[in-house]
Amino acid sequence: MNKLILYAFAILAFVISACNTSDENLNSAKLRSLVLQALDRNQEASVELKGLVDTELLSRKDFNSIRIDSGYVNKKYYYSVLLEYFDPLLNRFAIYDDELRLYLIDKSLNGNLSADWAEKDGRYFVFLQERFLTKDVLILDRLSIYEVYDTTAGLVYRSISRFVKDNNTSIQIIENIFTDFLATKISGKSDLKVINQADTFYCHK
Repeated sequence: MNKLILYAFAILAFVISACNTSDENLNSAKLRSLVLQALDRNQEASVELKGLVDTELLSRKDFNSIRIDSGYVNKKYYYSVLLEYFDPLLNRFAIYDDELRLYLIDKSLNGNLSADWAEKDGRYFVFLQERFLTKDVLILDRLSIYEVYDTTAGLVYRSISRFVKDNNTSIQIIENIFTDFLATKISGKSDLKVINQADTFYCHK
């Protein structure tokens, strides 16, 4: 009987331990909850996020959206946080690993934001698109590409990807990403000078 009780306690301890281990793992829901807590002036959450929610953002719950995305890099999950406000000065983008180690914070983003993770030839990227109006005349899209490494992340490319004026549209498409540079192609809806024009951008280091 005693052996049975000890066996039962051993199983229970294992289950509790397994549950605790699972609870400690970061996921999108927990990361979103931390962001909301930090915005609500929770000091512990702010410390855990390592500067994402700074003084300017405290109690600013009038955000347009919070988007959490993830990528699987070298058998490990990484998470991106995209915090968009009507005031572009408050926009924030950050990348964390699955232990909530901060890899990057970008506070220089405008307009409506979207982000997608991508993998190419064993390299991992986040493509972040900004769309905004300039003096209610021009529509601009700007593309930023961040590369995610084992222990850090960095901006490798940033340029206009779409330009619209008077119903005329020019688009710059990423054709290929090489070790040190990116190959792009520019197409124009009406301007024959920019149709299929190739260009090269050297990556930031």
